[in-house]
Amino acid sequence: MGAAIDLEHLEKYVAGDRALRDEVLGIFEQQAELWTRMLDVNAADEAWRDAAHALKGAARGVGAWEVGELCEKAEALIGDERLVKVRRSVLLDDLKDAVVAAVDAVRRVRA
Repeated sequence: MGAAIDLEHLEKYVAGDRALRDEVLGIFEQQAELWTRMLDVNAADEAWRDAAHALKGAARGVGAWEVGELCEKAEALIGDERLVKVRRSVLLDDLKDAVVAAVDAVRRVRA
């Protein structure tokens, strides 16, 4: 996939305001860390779906498309079956990698 954060999208979103951009990125960083911690493969379906949905919205707001795409897939992984939990685990590994890449990009932009 492309860059971890779509800076062109973000610049349109904040209309070129650097202070606003940095504030939005800071909020995304906090939200990414919070919601990623909430994604537990053994979580109840509602909690899993809510965490994935919240992270998806935060990611799409800043142009972290890969994170958003993985969260969309995560939202569909519901059910108590063992296979669902295995799929959650595999997807969560990819999602955590994408979140780390996005947060690293955020930190570089804000530096």
